[in-house]
Amino acid sequence: MVNRDDIAKSALETLPITVAVIDHDGEILLTNEAWREFGPGEPDDHVGTDYLATATVEDEHARRAVEGLEDVLDGRRETFAMEYPCHTPDRKQWFLMRANRFRVDGDVRVSIVHLEITERKLAEIDAAESADRLREQRRALEHVLDRVDGLIRDVTDAAVGAGTRDEIERRVCRRLVDTDPYCLAWIGRLDVTSGRIAPSEWAGRDDVPLEDDGLLLGSDERHPAVRAVETDEATVVQNVEAVAEASRWWPVGVDTAVESVAAVPIRYNDVTYGVLVVFADEVDAFDDRELLVLESLAGTIATAMNAIETRRMLTSEGVVELEVAIEDSSLFLTAIASELDASVTFRGQTYDGDGTPLVFLHVDRSAGVVEAVTDLERIADVTTISSSDDGTLLELTLDDGVVTALADHGAVLRRFDTDATVADVALELPSSQSARSVYDLLDDRFDRVELRSYRETERPTETPQDLAARLESSVTDRQLMALRKAYFAGYFAWPRPVSGEELAESMDISRSTFHQHLRAAQRKLLDELFDGDPTSEG
Repeated sequence: MVNRDDIAKSALETLPITVAVIDHDGEILLTNEAWREFGPGEPDDHVGTDYLATATVEDEHARRAVEGLEDVLDGRRETFAMEYPCHTPDRKQWFLMRANRFRVDGDVRVSIVHLEITERKLAEIDAAESADRLREQRRALEHVLDRVDGLIRDVTDAAVGAGTRDEIERRVCRRLVDTDPYCLAWIGRLDVTSGRIAPSEWAGRDDVPLEDDGLLLGSDERHPAVRAVETDEATVVQNVEAVAEASRWWPVGVDTAVESVAAVPIRYNDVTYGVLVVFADEVDAFDDRELLVLESLAGTIATAMNAIETRRMLTSEGVVELEVAIEDSSLFLTAIASELDASVTFRGQTYDGDGTPLVFLHVDRSAGVVEAVTDLERIADVTTISSSDDGTLLELTLDDGVVTALADHGAVLRRFDTDATVADVALELPSSQSARSVYDLLDDRFDRVELRSYRETERPTETPQDLAARLESSVTDRQLMALRKAYFAGYFAWPRPVSGEELAESMDISRSTFHQHLRAAQRKLLDELFDGDPTSEG
């Protein structure tokens, strides 16, 4: 017959937990294999040892264990359990101790089990730390949201409420440095003639003037402001100590420690007004969330500047005259001049009924013009308006949108001539920002663009553009096209190089219809000149 005590003892040996049994006096009566092999040194069953006496009195966890075991031995409680650390130099570990009171033949016995719970404890600690981190992140986020909300509101109020661009820049910079961790903010403007960024307004915690370091576009300058303007994207340096030349990004004599910097272009549509540069006294101050706020602020600033610039343009008589030379064989004028070995002069531009731009060019050559031009890239269609010994007047439908792009920027073409290598372009623009935008447009599109002249001047109170705008609002599209075609073709010169029948054919209408459109447009033009009634029928 199988002995149950033998089975129990054998089973006890296989358990992966440390087990011991003590008597009423605390003497160890029995241990299992896991108990004997636990701990450093040779295996020891500790049988006959006073278990309670082995506890270290100075150890808080040992005192708790002894008190709990005494309660169980004396019958004040049937069970006792506690968790305790038992770290080694190599690893951290935790155990669960559990004591249960029972009797054998009337004698009190207590089983003591030690179960390792390290994995569970580490998971609990990690969960608690994660909860703490989440609470801290939530508190930080609430703080950031409060700060950001106030910052965006104040900067928006400052930008929208300002009456001039200078006032916008001054208010914005002062408000930014009132916000931790920002310690300096400045706004730089672009000089179209020199290609430099010049600080126009700044504010900082220390009253030290900001030096104009002459940040040059197109150089090997690594300043974040230069890179932000050249790439049209925000540029961040999270640790300025890692950049050798960063010491000169900061005013000399300022005691505040500069740790990071962000530069954000101030851009409205495709017009760049400048760059916003913000310094912080913390490393890694400009994370994605912070950068998104600055980009939003830069957009608000640009919108406010555009509104002020628009108001100024409507009331000011100022105009920017810009002259550039373009050397690029892909420019349609240069390609035509090179193919024909002739000089090409831009006469003007209009639009057909579908809004497709039509460009009028004069080529000082008569033979083989259309055939040569038709085969060129970027030329969708070619029509000869007139031809004489002096040259050929062409009407082109272009795939190249440079002329349209210039018009979209508010540019008025005053000259656009070329030989086989260099195109000479003269433009009038409403502001220095639009001039810079146009220059950047040309510089990005063509191989070589040279700035030959830049001048800000006063335009007359009544401009041809004003007259043209009123005329365009009073005539039909076909009337305006007839008038422009006649003018660009030299129809009003004497002797006429082109007939009304030829112009009518170019518009795919009859000669009588062409003259009807032309005379109606002429009368409305004269009405504008002599204060007539441009709304009268005809």
